[in-house]
Parts: sequence; structure tokens; C-alpha cells
Amino acid sequence: MISLHQAHHHIARLHSLPPVAVPLARALGMVCAEDACAAVSCPTIDSSLKDGFAVVSTDIAGASPGSPVTLPVTGVLTAGDDHQGFAVAAGTAVRIMTGAPLPPGATAVLASEFAQVDGHLVTITADARCGKNVLRQGSDVMQGQVVLTRGTVIAPAHLGLLAAAGLDRVVCYPLPRVAVAATGSELVWPGEPVTAGKVAASNMVIAAAELQTLGITAATVIVRDRLEHLEDHFRRIVCQVDLLITCGGVLDGDKDLTMRAMERIGMEKIFHRVRIGPGKGACMGRIGDTIVFNLPGGPPSNHVALLLLALPGVRRLMGYTDYLPEKRHVLVTEELVGQEDWTQLVYGRVHYANGAVVAAPLRRMGRFEAMAAADVLIEIPEGSAVIRKDSLAQAWFFSQRHPSVAIAPLHPLR
Repeated sequence: MISLHQAHHHIARLHSLPPVAVPLARALGMVCAEDACAAVSCPTIDSSLKDGFAVVSTDIAGASPGSPVTLPVTGVLTAGDDHQGFAVAAGTAVRIMTGAPLPPGATAVLASEFAQVDGHLVTITADARCGKNVLRQGSDVMQGQVVLTRGTVIAPAHLGLLAAAGLDRVVCYPLPRVAVAATGSELVWPGEPVTAGKVAASNMVIAAAELQTLGITAATVIVRDRLEHLEDHFRRIVCQVDLLITCGGVLDGDKDLTMRAMERIGMEKIFHRVRIGPGKGACMGRIGDTIVFNLPGGPPSNHVALLLLALPGVRRLMGYTDYLPEKRHVLVTEELVGQEDWTQLVYGRVHYANGAVVAAPLRRMGRFEAMAAADVLIEIPEGSAVIRKDSLAQAWFFSQRHPSVAIAPLHPLR
């Protein structure tokens, strides 16, 4: 049995999947695998930041409401127009719209609110210094500039930046193929009748939903408690996925057959059992190129092991360098008791008071209610038996990492 820190050390050694070039439309949430450089400058030319008039600054240097300047208007330019044939000679102006190319000879753009048009003449009541309201070529992005660095988790605004830089693809670590296998003859699919002695496969639902927040649609399967049945399913699944998560069957009961089935199909154990409570039965292994996380079947144990072990493993395959949940200090509202040779995790809910992050343990709720209400796991680390009320502790933040997304239907692997 190893410590949580040692388990994380093993997970950190997992390698990312080989990079691929991905269209921008599919890159959201993926991790950039190499620096991306702009193919073009943005804007590609000097352009106008305002609707107004392209002018020579010195022509209107003294313009004011009490001393207006009148200039002839020699043309109109809008965004997308070719500025060939347009020029601003001294003593003239060109009507210009936002995004239109700055015509040769112009040194500034005067905003429309400081001008009054009368036919082909414009009366100007303010000055415009050289460069006023002009967006210079390459001022947003310069051709050849690194616009996205390796290791960046791609957000919507990153996609806009890449598009502005003239790119339609980005090299990313691909999303891993993941399967979630819930084991147990008592389990039924969500939506099926839960008769006496049966249980809905809630662990599978939670794991699939957590993976969905990472952009991964997992294959899901329920496998009954027969050793040959488990062995056959696991052998077929590991050939189809990059990572397999199993739920249940990791302890020493008569029906805890998952680990025996894994041994039969040649899993190399990386670690088995971690000094955390709940979640101690977790195992990490490898079968060929496929990573396997065997998680306990009890809901809190499964959930904690999923959050602190299996999902970090998934994020490592995705190329994350910051693959663990955020860990921060919190002020606890109640005394917490653990044991010195163990890392205890307690579900909690945070709020903010007087500039402090305060975590209230959720110990008077049912298991599923606490799991649903919590946004942190408060840690009582090895070597600490007690955390006093109103003292600082560390907590793993998990719900706040996830975007609000619609969860796709489960994708059964039959």
C-alpha cells in the first residue's frame, strides 16, 4: 500500500498520446502539443478603428467647435474594399468605416461624432493626432509570432486567436479512448427497474459524466460477477481503448473478481491500494499500451479514487501538465479527526467569509447527497490525526474545474 503522494508520482510518469493536427472546430478543451505560429499578420493592413474620416493630421491640427475646418470628401471606403485608387492628399478627406483599409496619405482617422457632412464637404470640430484611431498592420498578431504555446488547454478565445492568425488547424494531444466498466451482478442500467436487491450503476454514470466534461464520450458496460465473463470482457475492451476504468471488485470478498480477471489477462500492476480513505482499494496497471484504473465499488470510495487518481491519469494522457485538481488552503468549520498513518478525505462545501475560503464538512448527509453537494475534498494528511475547528487545512477543489456542459447519453459497449 502506497501513499497518495506516491500514487500521484506514478501517474505523473504517464506519457501523453502522440500529437495530431486537429481542425479548430474540434480543438476546444484539448491541449496544444507544440507552439503554434501565426501564418499571417492581423490585421493584414493598416485599418480604421472607427467610422469617420481619413485625414492628414496637420490639416486639422487647430480644429475646434469655435474654429472648424472644412475639407472636401473625395471618396468612401468600407471594410473589405481595396484601397487602390484612394489617396488622401493634403487638404482632403475620405469617408471611412470601421475595419476599412487606411488609404495612402492618411495619417489619422477622425471619429464621426466630430464631423458634420454637407454634400461633398465635411466640417471638422476636433483634431486627430498622427495615428489616432488607426489599427496598425500586425498590431494584434504579427506573422510568425507564437500565438499559442505548448501545454495550453485550448479555450474558446484561443480558437479565435488561432483563426485570426490564419490557422485552421492546431497540433494537439488527442482525446484518449476511454471505457468505463461497472462490475457486479446486482447492477442495472440507468432507466431500468431497480428491483429488490438491485442497484443502479451510479459509479459508471458519474465516471462517464466526469469524462464528458473533458470532452470524452466514454464507452460504458456492465459486467456480471463471473470470472470468465469478466476476463472475456476485459480482454476485448483493452484492445479498443487507451484507458480503462473499472468500478468494483478490488477487495477480498468472494465476488471481488476484478483483480483476478486482470491478472489472467496479464495486467502489470503499477500500484495496488493507496493509503487514502475512502478509496484505498484503487489499483493502477498497464496491459500493453492500455492504462487501467481499477476503482472500488462503494460510491464514496469510487468517487474519491476517480477524482484523485483516475481522472488525473486521463488528463496526463491528454497532455495536461497541471493534471491534479486544484489544491488550496481552507478554514474548516468543524474539528476533523483522522489517523496518522492514513490520508483521510472529507467531502466539504466552500464559501467565502472575511476574505477567507471556508470549508464546511458534509458529514450529516447521505453518501450520494454529500457527493452531489460537495465541491472540495478536505484532506487530513498522513501524520495528522486532528484538524482543529477554525484552523487551516488543505482541500482538493474539483467541481469548479469543470465547465457547465450538457452530458451526452451513455454510450454502451455491448
